[in-house]
Amino acid sequence: MPDITALRASCKAIFLRHQRGLTLELPCIVCRQRVRGQESIMQHYVDAHGIHTTNCDNIVDLDGFLVHLRELLLFRDDERMHCPVCREDCGDEASLLEHIEKEGHSRWDIDTIPSLASFCMADVNTSEEAGEEEVEDSANETNVVESDDDGDDEDWGVEPAVCLLCDAASENCLGHMIDAHGFDFRAAVRSHEGVQDVYDVIRIVNVIRKCVARGLCPFTYGDELAEAEACRCDVATSSLEEHLRNHPLHNLPRVVPSSDRELIPVLCADAFISSVVVGGDLLARGEEDPEYPMVPTNAEMAKKQAARRQSEGNA
Repeated sequence: MPDITALRASCKAIFLRHQRGLTLELPCIVCRQRVRGQESIMQHYVDAHGIHTTNCDNIVDLDGFLVHLRELLLFRDDERMHCPVCREDCGDEASLLEHIEKEGHSRWDIDTIPSLASFCMADVNTSEEAGEEEVEDSANETNVVESDDDGDDEDWGVEPAVCLLCDAASENCLGHMIDAHGFDFRAAVRSHEGVQDVYDVIRIVNVIRKCVARGLCPFTYGDELAEAEACRCDVATSSLEEHLRNHPLHNLPRVVPSSDRELIPVLCADAFISSVVVGGDLLARGEEDPEYPMVPTNAEMAKKQAARRQSEGNA
């Protein structure tokens, strides 16, 4: 019998991702081209590379799904590409695409790559023996959803995220960090020359969390230079919080690491990564070209619809 609680949690996560508007530019893990929107990036894999992934509406953790595929593609930080299905070393992009076409490894989903299952919708297949009972459960769930829309809207609100510099949880974590710590994370990330895509931002988040937990300055992460020792001495004589206030640039690592090791979340189910980094247009810059406007994705339309409902409710 399927776990209805897990199913509802999965549906809620997908709904929230649409509601928040996953419209940032995502880098293709194969060619690194930046594509705007979750539906668009999945279609890019089909059109540009002939790769068919799991439908994004069946993926609960889209960020984790793509990061895991990237880890399989570039195995152990190797620059050579490997087939995620059979793990064969293909070398460059052209050889990889030739291999997946020849071997029929163009489907990258939970059937061909079982390890992706942990990022996707919970198994909802029903058995004949439990059919009637599960149909009844589904009907009850439907009745609850239909009769309690207002409650669901409130329950499915923005998930609080834990601050990068303290233990406070807030629905407006970026605002909290500005008010409480004088740290404008969005501005710092956008001005950092080493930040190229959302994966770099995820690495930065995990580096900051790791350093703060250890009482170390994030700026010198991975460095053994004299400056790193100077930071350690300053933190020891005062505090990490005071050190970062006196040296605002030290809130971010001087050099953004490139290892996949820093993509592993320090905080389990980190809402800061899922809502602020991935779902918050953190890297969006400037206005789009009016002559080449972006076609709105389902996520963008869902966001506009939610805003319209809120406006009508306040009227």
